[in-house]
Amino acid sequence: MATVTDFGKKLRKLRIDHEVMLKTMADSIGVSSPYLSAIETGRKPVNAHLLNSIINSLQLSEQEGTELTKLASKLEPDVVIKGNDVYETELALMFARRMDNKSFDLKNLEDFLNT
Repeated sequence: MATVTDFGKKLRKLRIDHEVMLKTMADSIGVSSPYLSAIETGRKPVNAHLLNSIINSLQLSEQEGTELTKLASKLEPDVVIKGNDVYETELALMFARRMDNKSFDLKNLEDFLNT
């Protein structure tokens, strides 16, 4: 049995707060009602395209969208690195190891990535 995720809880709360019925939202993002329900209950994953559709459908504020995006990013803890370039692969692995150790200032990284 799937565990309800923080993402699913937040999505359901936002949908209800914005007074959008499950079927209405499902139709607007191009999925079935059972599929959207499964996302809310943690039984189905959400990809970046679907996440953007949800944010647009609910017309979320920037703060709400950012919060939902952060919760979605926690759903997939594993990252697959594909590539033929050994240097790029090693660089990505070094970054991942540093992330595990939290050995750098995340705020500076966020600022850098947003420029």
